[in-house]
Amino acid sequence: MNPQQIPAVLQNALVVLEAVGEAGPAGEDAAGIERRTGLHRRSIYRHLSSLKALGMVSDAARRAHYRLGPAIAALAQNASDQREFLRRARLFCEELAERTHEPVHVTVPDQATAVTVASATAESEISEKSPPIVLGARRPLHASASGKVFLAFNPSALQAYSVHAMESFTEHTLTTIDQLRDECLEVREQGYALDRQELLLGVTCIAVPVHGVNGRAVGALTVSTKNPVMTAERRRTLLRALLPAAQEFTTAIGGNAP
Repeated sequence: MNPQQIPAVLQNALVVLEAVGEAGPAGEDAAGIERRTGLHRRSIYRHLSSLKALGMVSDAARRAHYRLGPAIAALAQNASDQREFLRRARLFCEELAERTHEPVHVTVPDQATAVTVASATAESEISEKSPPIVLGARRPLHASASGKVFLAFNPSALQAYSVHAMESFTEHTLTTIDQLRDECLEVREQGYALDRQELLLGVTCIAVPVHGVNGRAVGALTVSTKNPVMTAERRRTLLRALLPAAQEFTTAIGGNAP
């Protein structure tokens, strides 16, 4: 969406909010906001009333002055938390890629998909044998190891996902909700999920959850390998690297396992 498509009322509210923010902790009155924005005083008061109701603007110490409200502080904290999550995600990917000699990526849930937000491949392993990992790539939850992690450790998400059509990508893809429920029960019990060529033939993956403060999976650490079969020995080796890393990641973001 380009700026011309944004409703004028929303643009003006944001202009007022920006003017309040520019004034700093001392705040600004309606006359000052009018000078900063060029908006009519009546319009400014309407926007201030709405922004106060949302907690984005509050009364400053000086009479009839306005400053940024607690909702803005909460948004800023969320943005800071997200930056910290991504920073740690990149570090864990790099460490695990060097340790496992496999491509590693971190995904987060977004509606009915798992989105890649960080990735790394050991320099010695970059070749045509490495599965492609693209930042921003989306994977369906039912056909990816990370997706199964999100569904297994977010029961309400699994219930909501039951209304989605489960597209078949390979002959190995789970295509019924009963199959998916059974798989998620197993994932929750064992603490990790597998993708057995369910999205791409020749590619297998293993994923472990990164938990948030409520015990839900807010991220997943995943190793992808361009092998049609992951042996039990290789799975155990990868889990010895993945599980402690996921626990460390969980602790670092203030989360806890269920």
